[in-house]
Amino acid sequence: MTVTDPPIPPHTWLHYVVNYSGIFVVPILLMCPKAVLNFAVLHLCLQAGWFTLTAGVPAAVTGVMFWVDFAWPWGLCIISAAVYWYTSFDPELDTTRRKAICLAYLLHGARMGAGAAFMIASGTWKVGRDLPRYQFQKIRVEKFGGTWNMTFMQKEIYQQMFANAGVLFVPCLICSLDKTPDLSPLEIAGYSIWASGWIIENIADTHKLAFMEANRRKPKDERAPYCNVGLWKYSRHPNYFGEWVAWCGLTVAAADSVARLEAGIVCKLGLSFILAYICLSLYYCLSEWTGAVPAEYFSVQKRKGYDEYMERVNMIVPWFVANEPSAVTSAAPKSPSKRGRSRGASRTPKTKAKPRAKTPNSKAKGTPKAKGTPKAKGTPKAKGTPKAKGTPKAKGMPKGKETSTRSRTPNTRKKSKPAKSNLTPRRSSRKPVRNINYM
Repeated sequence: MTVTDPPIPPHTWLHYVVNYSGIFVVPILLMCPKAVLNFAVLHLCLQAGWFTLTAGVPAAVTGVMFWVDFAWPWGLCIISAAVYWYTSFDPELDTTRRKAICLAYLLHGARMGAGAAFMIASGTWKVGRDLPRYQFQKIRVEKFGGTWNMTFMQKEIYQQMFANAGVLFVPCLICSLDKTPDLSPLEIAGYSIWASGWIIENIADTHKLAFMEANRRKPKDERAPYCNVGLWKYSRHPNYFGEWVAWCGLTVAAADSVARLEAGIVCKLGLSFILAYICLSLYYCLSEWTGAVPAEYFSVQKRKGYDEYMERVNMIVPWFVANEPSAVTSAAPKSPSKRGRSRGASRTPKTKAKPRAKTPNSKAKGTPKAKGTPKAKGTPKAKGTPKAKGTPKAKGMPKGKETSTRSRTPNTRKKSKPAKSNLTPRRSSRKPVRNINYM
């Protein structure tokens, strides 16, 4: 979609906090215990190799960036497998906490990774056209004087790689290094929050897929312009809300493990900063960077009534709506079945009223009277006899024709009685006969 001079929304305070506070992550990891630092180096190599094979090289060949949407979620599965393997050599670390956090990372990444793989395999994500979020990034970069080229694309790809390798592995590793056998109430609350967010994200995606399938089966003039069913009534992006809630739950679950970690106070404060940074950076990513704002930039332009939907419904956090949505119902035209019924109802009295509105002199179709009258008009001598006016008998007319006309008259009357009794009175049916016979 070609857009000239687009109205790019300004950056919020989250943009500056996320971009400038990320530089403190590396010094914090350097102050952590040796077990954390060694795993950070090993994990960095794993993520760099994975992103290069599945996102960097394909993006350089095809010129699109949606490969990073495939690489990032499967990178979470790599975190789960790497942490589980790294902590498996110490029997004291074989705890319920370690199994729970690794399973959470595995389910979280596999769900999104499987969806991305299906999109690529089915051809939904086409090589010649990038996703709207990356089209928006290109417009934003060129709007502010930058250049969108392969170098910039690779920078964006490896920036998401560093998110996996630099900060997102911290909750999984810190919880797995905790040797405490039982889960604390705060940890149970954290895992419950993660499960709630994961379920919300799945339900939102299910509602969206069901809406798209039902909308696809409808005629084009009857399709809704945007999804406004299920959780999408209360949030414009409930799937992003579920994603953010899930990560907040993982950081809450890791808070107690950070407090019990055998390290100095500076390291603990630094790790606590990383946990808070995860919540802020993911909200920024889901709302402004690659999430809601890029998607809505195009939705407002090509979906009727979406601007009203934006004013009425929250962007990320769901909230109850006072008024029922009117954008979809007003934009979607009436169904053709209702139109057909209304038109049929209006046509029915018209077709029935046509024979009722006819005058007695009009000819009714199918009656024997209408067939016999043209023959009576066609007698050549009935019109040419001047003495026939006012006399009951035509003197100049031959006997054969006279008898034939007299014999026709009662026959036509007898045949027309049952047919015309339902349409016109008997008196009105005699008038055309008298005019024909005595003219």
